[in-house]
Amino acid sequence: MSEHKVEKKAKPPRAFGWMAEYEDENKLLDAARKVRDSGYTRTDAFTPFPVHGIDEALGIKPTVLPWFTLFAGMTGTIVAITMQIWMNAVDYPYIISGKPYISLPAFIPVAFELTVLFAAFTTVFAMLGLNGLPKFSNPVFSNPKFDRSTDDRFFLWVDSRDKYFNSDKVKNLLSDTSPLSVEEVREDESPTEIPRSLITVILTLILLTLVPGAIVLNIRTAKSNSPRLHVFFDMDFQPSLKTQTPAVASIFPNGRVQQPPVPGTVARGELEFADPYYLGYDPAATASLGGSSVNLVSFQDGDKTPTRAAVPDDGQPPSPADQPATTDAPAETPAEEKIVQETGPAAPAQESTAAQEPAAPVAEVTAQVEEPASADEAAPVADLPTVPANAEPNYAWLTEFPLPTDEALFDLGRRKFEQNCAVCHGFSGYGDGLVSRRAEALAQGYWLQPTSLHAAAVQQQPVGRLYYTVTNGKGKMGGYGASLNPKERWAVVLYVRGLQRSQNAQDSDVPPGMTVTTQK
Repeated sequence: MSEHKVEKKAKPPRAFGWMAEYEDENKLLDAARKVRDSGYTRTDAFTPFPVHGIDEALGIKPTVLPWFTLFAGMTGTIVAITMQIWMNAVDYPYIISGKPYISLPAFIPVAFELTVLFAAFTTVFAMLGLNGLPKFSNPVFSNPKFDRSTDDRFFLWVDSRDKYFNSDKVKNLLSDTSPLSVEEVREDESPTEIPRSLITVILTLILLTLVPGAIVLNIRTAKSNSPRLHVFFDMDFQPSLKTQTPAVASIFPNGRVQQPPVPGTVARGELEFADPYYLGYDPAATASLGGSSVNLVSFQDGDKTPTRAAVPDDGQPPSPADQPATTDAPAETPAEEKIVQETGPAAPAQESTAAQEPAAPVAEVTAQVEEPASADEAAPVADLPTVPANAEPNYAWLTEFPLPTDEALFDLGRRKFEQNCAVCHGFSGYGDGLVSRRAEALAQGYWLQPTSLHAAAVQQQPVGRLYYTVTNGKGKMGGYGASLNPKERWAVVLYVRGLQRSQNAQDSDVPPGMTVTTQK
């Protein structure tokens, strides 16, 4: 029995219509109107740029797409309102913020979101369906001349699926519109079968896209004793230890997780807790005196470092009772030779003169202030009386200004004194400022006269004690640490010293050759 192979007869290419080529848009519009007037509706035009009036010339009717969008949006609104009424008023009634079960104003956000969602998706898919998209090929692509439709040529096409289509009549109609060429659009003769190799590649890619999902599904459902996958090893295997638990000896030899700070460590923003410039006294020298101090680090594992005492809320330094004792403090330090205690024996008070006496020049004032007391004049630390914890603080006050004193600093102190202090203490420092005078005139009985800056007790105070009072206040006087920076506070102290000397000047303060002798 012989086998006979039947060969399929090749079908002739199917005709899809006629297409005419024009050199400008005006001829295209004229041709489109003639085709429209002839009754043809399945037509299309291809131009390199938008042509105004082409829709009217082709007889294209308005699209029904907006109706799809409208009905889809209304459907979304109805679905959202119905869903929320069912959930909140029927299936699970729940009062939220006192609102009724059916609260239309509260339902608006969800209704708006579903309206937009339904309308957007319906518009996209309806547009694709009405335009017959996606379309991977078009018969007009088989004409080589059609490539110029994106450059400088205009084409008009009449589809063979039009109900009035007649090949000869359409050809004659297009020929009468003065085109450059009229050609029949036929089916592309290239093979329509998809190559097997391309099918294999597509199937392989599809299978590969399923691999990551299968791996993730296996990891989520299966059990394993192996550790999980680590992508960033530096984050997964960094040395991380919990507090109050023994540490590995190779990391910290002392076996502790929380390590003591390095001696002398100062936390950011806390330098002022140990700097005499910010405090007005020397914390280290104060600790040697038995008074409270503010140091840098705390006791840890037997470290013989004083604990940093907490500063109370009232701004006053901690009392000696709050300061832990140290066993390694030296009996005497060189800093004790410069200590002048406010509670110690006072220097002889100078005889005051009348307020109208001429004030000493600024240069003389700064020179007098900068002269430190000699070791012979300072009272020995061992002979100082013991001060109770609730009395004046037993601090190693600074006796010298920690910054250079000059006329600029003196002028800064004068301005800050007149702005902040003169209202109570007065411009001359006798405690007779405007606020004090007003309080005395009211005679309410609870006003305390501001301290005169020329009192003997105030004149005997070291500059550090005056700075401490300006910073933290004293009695009814509030502190100015928040309104004046450290330099401005030291400037005020310098001006107070100059004010004291100007109001209590002696003949010895007047430079030689400037003394005025009054003859009787």
